[in-house]
Amino acid sequence: METLGRTTAGVASVSQSWVEREEAELLPSRDVDVDAFVRENHADLLNFFRHRLAQSQDAADLAQESWSRLMRYRQDQPPASLRSLLFTIARNVLKNHWRWSSLRQLEQSTDFTGLDVASEVPGVERQWQARRYLESLEATVAGMPDKRRTVFLLSRVEGLSNAQVAQRCGISVKMVEKHLAKAIVQCRAQVGDFNL
Repeated sequence: METLGRTTAGVASVSQSWVEREEAELLPSRDVDVDAFVRENHADLLNFFRHRLAQSQDAADLAQESWSRLMRYRQDQPPASLRSLLFTIARNVLKNHWRWSSLRQLEQSTDFTGLDVASEVPGVERQWQARRYLESLEATVAGMPDKRRTVFLLSRVEGLSNAQVAQRCGISVKMVEKHLAKAIVQCRAQVGDFNL
C-alpha cells in the first residue's frame, strides 16, 4: 500500500509539473511577453475607443480598464485568443460606459438658464405694437358716430349680446348687427386686423 501511495504521489507530481510547463509555454505570463503584447495592441485599443467616444481622455480611461480586466483573465486563455478577448472586453467596457453616461445625464439636474424658452409674457416689441394698436383703435372708436360707438363698446368691451345691446340702446337687433358690421369695417380699414 505504501508503494502504491508513493507511485500515485509521483504520478501526480509529474503530471502537475507537466501541466505547469505546458501553461508556461502557452501564456505570455512573463513581463517581457506581456509588455510586448501591450505594445503591439495598445494603439489599436486606443483607436477603437477614440472612434467611438467624443473625449480622448475617456478613451484612455476605458483602455486602461480593458487592460486591467484582461490581466484578470489572461491565465485562463491561450495567447492566440488574447487579442480577441481584449476587444471583447473593450466592447463590454464601452457598453457599460454608454449605459452609465446616459444614466448620469438623466440624473443630472438640467440648467434651463441658457435655453431660449418661449414665454407667455409678450416681448418688448410685441408690447409696443399692442400699445400702438390700442392708441390707434381708441382714436378710431372716438371718431365713430355716437350710436355706432355705443353699440361697438357695449358689444366688444362690455361683452353684451346683440339682444342686450338692442334693449339698452332702444334699437332692433338687426340695427345692432348693422352698427357692429360698420364699426368693424371702419376699425379694420383704419387700424388693421388685430383680432377684433
